[in-house]
Amino acid sequence: MVPTLFYAACAIAAMGLALILMPTGHKVRLGATVLGLAGVAWILVLVIGAIPTGMSEVGPLGLMVLCALVSVASAVRVITHHRPVFSAMYFVLVVISGAAIYVLLSAEFVAFSLVIVYAGAILITYLFVLMLAQQSPTDIGSADAVDYDRIAREPASAVIAGFVLIAVLGGSIFSVQDSATTARFDQERSVRNGWRDLASMPKLLLQQAQRTDPTVARVVPRADGRMIDVRSDSTAIISVERATQTAPMDMILSPSMLPDNTSRVGMALVTKFPVSLELAGVILLMAMLGAVVLARKQTDLADDERRTLAGLGTLADDPSVRSSR
Repeated sequence: MVPTLFYAACAIAAMGLALILMPTGHKVRLGATVLGLAGVAWILVLVIGAIPTGMSEVGPLGLMVLCALVSVASAVRVITHHRPVFSAMYFVLVVISGAAIYVLLSAEFVAFSLVIVYAGAILITYLFVLMLAQQSPTDIGSADAVDYDRIAREPASAVIAGFVLIAVLGGSIFSVQDSATTARFDQERSVRNGWRDLASMPKLLLQQAQRTDPTVARVVPRADGRMIDVRSDSTAIISVERATQTAPMDMILSPSMLPDNTSRVGMALVTKFPVSLELAGVILLMAMLGAVVLARKQTDLADDERRTLAGLGTLADDPSVRSSR
């Protein structure tokens, strides 16, 4: 099914947001706000209606809709507010609401990474830049302010790019609902991959077995050499040795014993992407060293200015300082 109505709703919302960003009159901006809200509401109605029955309970679905509304409203204020500091605060709301949606989707690792990286690092850097940058002496957004403080640059291009991305991602929802067989196959494959990841984590596998039966002493390989044998009903069979018995016995693990998303992501990072993980650590280390070097140069410059005012030479001309370095 081609989601024609969904694409039309995205176009209406994009038109309203573009008019809000353009330097128009108050009445036009008010009408554009109503148009944009109508487009966003239409998008939400279509997306909620496309979710298959029984896929989500009313509670989590209601929370996801609420977080989506907060995220969209905050994102609009990020690019429409005249004061950059307030835009940064609205960006925090976007990050937090997005992280809440990831938590509802059982993607805790992505949620915490989103908060730590964006709200904890990038946003702080952005606020430091705002505090160190020279602001306009007049009220930002007033008629006396410079153009780059009160007029958005290329609003139409930015809005079109954003809503094209929304249309592409949202269209996948409508394509998935027509293929229930494919969705069931993907779910079965995900369960099998989860049991495979659990088999590669022996300590966690033993803990899960002991949760089912506290008398389990250790998990041993099965007759075919595998640690876990996955059955068609998404359960798994393992061989265990109990403290009171030496002969291995079969035990059935329910799907609730599957490892959570954070454990699986950590396992993938360590086993499948160790080079990428190490490169990320090296890049962060280089960034920290660069910040230390820049801070040292700024400190030396301040010392040179004080020495010049006192009638002394610079630190570079002082032989005692050069020898200590």
